[in-house]
Amino acid sequence: MPQYFSRLLAGPSLDAIPQETDFWHDRELSLFSCPSADADYALTALVFKISRNPKDLLAHLRRIYFCYDRRLSEQLYAALLDLMIILDGKGASISRRMIQASQSRLLVQQCQDLLKTDGQTPPANRYSLFSKGLLASRELVKSRQQTEAQHDYLALANDFIEYSQLEQAMDVLETGINLQHDRPDLQLALLELYKSTKNRERFQLNRQRFSDSGVVLEGEWLELANYFEGQAS
Repeated sequence: MPQYFSRLLAGPSLDAIPQETDFWHDRELSLFSCPSADADYALTALVFKISRNPKDLLAHLRRIYFCYDRRLSEQLYAALLDLMIILDGKGASISRRMIQASQSRLLVQQCQDLLKTDGQTPPANRYSLFSKGLLASRELVKSRQQTEAQHDYLALANDFIEYSQLEQAMDVLETGINLQHDRPDLQLALLELYKSTKNRERFQLNRQRFSDSGVVLEGEWLELANYFEGQAS
């Protein structure tokens, strides 16, 4: 039967296995060109990955372990809360195990909030991705604004561009535009990539998708559409 030690989880013969295994480390973090010692940047990469695919359970577990291992109590609380929200009651046992295993890195009130059984979603903090936005009993805010403040999608995209990973840069910018409708700089950067890669098909697909989702498109989208039409004729 598993036991809890100084690490998040350990098997019955702790001395027989390494303290850390590849299970907890995400190989895709190398795409962000972030050294393992750069905790803030690595965590941002993990959070971005989860925002792209909220049902990636392994990414959630890695985020929890990352925050636990570096004693980031606020970020750990948010990681556990986001896991609970995404599981939506279907994984109560794993959520409870992760919360109980993380108690030593959480404040007493944080742990109590996460372990509540009254059916109410625990209050969020600024690091939570999927909460409804309740930060305290008297303060209701838009969770989107709180989440977006933590992640600079343009900076992430520029890092990808620096290493000639243009497809990943477009992925980042497209996600950023979906979450931050009022960022024309993200739109302009994405349009430059569409144009430089001559990716007409992706441009047309996302132009329609953004329009359908209510994103106000800058005038440069029409200019690029005309450019692609001229190239095709």
